[in-house]
Amino acid sequence: MARSKINLQFSKTFTGLSSQLRRFSKFSIAKKILLLSASVLSFSSILFISKQGLFILKGNRDITEFTVAAESGVLPGLITASGELQAKMSVNVSPDKQGILETIFVREGDLVKRGDILAEMKSGDYLFRLQELRANYETNKLAYERRNKLFSEGAISAEENDDYRNRFLTSQARLKQREVEGSELLVKAPFDGVITAMYAEPGAFVTPTTRASSSAGSSSSSILELSQGLEVSAKVPESDIGRILKGQKASIRIDAFPDQRFSATVLQIAPRAEKKDNVISFEVKLSLDNPIEAFRIGMTVDVDFQTGSTAKNTLVPTVAIVTENGQPGLLTVGSDFQPSFKPVELGMSSGSKTAIVSGIKPGELVFIDLPPWAKRRTD
Repeated sequence: MARSKINLQFSKTFTGLSSQLRRFSKFSIAKKILLLSASVLSFSSILFISKQGLFILKGNRDITEFTVAAESGVLPGLITASGELQAKMSVNVSPDKQGILETIFVREGDLVKRGDILAEMKSGDYLFRLQELRANYETNKLAYERRNKLFSEGAISAEENDDYRNRFLTSQARLKQREVEGSELLVKAPFDGVITAMYAEPGAFVTPTTRASSSAGSSSSSILELSQGLEVSAKVPESDIGRILKGQKASIRIDAFPDQRFSATVLQIAPRAEKKDNVISFEVKLSLDNPIEAFRIGMTVDVDFQTGSTAKNTLVPTVAIVTENGQPGLLTVGSDFQPSFKPVELGMSSGSKTAIVSGIKPGELVFIDLPPWAKRRTD
């Protein structure tokens, strides 16, 4: 229908021009110039209308707002990751034997030294049994000393002397064992640190199964949490981990101190990746160069790793990267302006932009958003 209207309009206009040209020779020069100008304008408008009509017939598709051109450049030497402050060493402290908690001698926030008594378990009949074994030990000790003197004088046989000696040694061993059990009633600090959490109150039943465990799930049967030192734990994306090195310097910003920056050093890079919500990252631990007393475990941290600029590469927006059958790639402009998958080899990323090692050249258009006419795609 649109093509028929355009052809009809073109035919009518051309017929009018032919009629005017037959009378053209009769006009003066001024009129000829004026008529010629009008004819040119009329013909141009027909071409415009015709072209517009052709665009309509072909289905004009503007991809400007859906695409960007790949560019040549370098990635900035800065990797940003989020994380938090955590203790260098942290354990949930429990008794050596299960039982009822009698007394707690510390509170949350207290500083303690290794070997300090933190709590005491209920002793039950421990003291009575200890006194009984101690008395038995003293009795067997005196009896053996008398028999040993008689044996040296030849008054008793060796067998009788050995019998009293064995009784003495047995009572001695039992007493020492009971004294060791008594020391287990005292819960002591395994290292210097600060009490960061309290999990039990006097009268609670606690077990030894979680001693020296930092698992949050084990806190229900522990007495308290003891922590030492502070460090930064950051999650670095897989695409950036190759530029992080042990000993590398970094700058950190803590939400609680937004106007300050603190220096840190990469201490450890996890040998194993973590996968969460299909995002792969690595844990990087950093030591604080100059920690302040106001730092607290669990504070949110932003880490800036200074890595230096990368080599010149083809760069595309990170959001343009897609996968198809597990292969990373980009959607380029195909026939009839349809997105067409093109596999590429990915390089490093700075967050908003990613380097492309091979598969696409600077200047090529890639889709950053699917247009409404795009055919449905499956990964």
